Amino acid sequence: MAKTVAIAGAGDVAKYVVEALESTPHKIVVLSRSNRPWFSGRKSIEIRLTDYTFSSLKLLLEDVDVLISLLHDNTDFYNAAHLAMIEACQSPSVKCKRFIPSECGGDIEKFPDYPLFYVPTHGAIRKVLKDQNDVEYTLFNLGWFMDYFVEQPGKSYMKNIQPVWPLNLNAKKIRIRDCDEPVTFTAGRNVGQALARLVDVPKWEEYTYVEGETTTWNAVVDMVQKKMPGVRLEIERRSLEEIEESRKQHENDVDKKQLWFDFMDQWNGTGAASVPLEKARRQREMYFKGIHFYKIEEFMQLGEKTDGVV
Repeated sequence: MAKTVAIAGAGDVAKYVVEALESTPHKIVVLSRSNRPWFSGRKSIEIRLTDYTFSSLKLLLEDVDVLISLLHDNTDFYNAAHLAMIEACQSPSVKCKRFIPSECGGDIEKFPDYPLFYVPTHGAIRKVLKDQNDVEYTLFNLGWFMDYFVEQPGKSYMKNIQPVWPLNLNAKKIRIRDCDEPVTFTAGRNVGQALARLVDVPKWEEYTYVEGETTTWNAVVDMVQKKMPGVRLEIERRSLEEIEESRKQHENDVDKKQLWFDFMDQWNGTGAASVPLEKARRQREMYFKGIHFYKIEEFMQLGEKTDGVV
């Protein structure tokens, strides 16, 4: 049965979700603070402009069945917008009672506080959702986006986030913890396909995980150097103790750049960036059967061979 699906946030990940939904009978609504050319140029999409306040969202969600938030923000705006979305969905006049908040982390059940800058934002919204019964929700997580392995322009909708992303192939450098903790990578294309598939899942679990490949950063180093003969990566290794010391040293900095590096290195180095594999693979069989989840080398090869976005 065709549903109306609203996507909050006209950003990079939303493009993958839109393209996945275009192969379904569902109506696609994109909520945005402004018109974005990629989205406004597609006939499959209805753009609804909003300031993400309750009064605005209440009107815009009246005919919506499922709301997917892809808002990425580490300020109070994340909280205000998500609280307004939840409150709007709780309104009796609003049809939408199914909500996927913006997450994109790793194993948030075992490591709910990592990365630490999510505690006041994602952590607060998780608690609000858990403490209510009016709106069904699932917390959707994937580890790292695999897209960052492909650095050639135009091969992914995902913007380059170096130096937060620890691997820089152009500079032949990588920053990792000296350990073999697991880390999960999932392609943006697969994320879009999985979110589109969840629209038709009758009842959601509280936590949903997807996984393209789970490996270690040390294995990534070996893979890259095997794939690029003659290239030797310059490896910066930090222990958890060094990361924690740096975090304490910079926690009151006005410029939060180094602190965020520390948060991400801590996320990488503790196993928190890996999704729980048993649950992820069970859910793949239950909800995402038929989706081809890319492996890293396969994805990089596609980036080399494909003219457009992988």
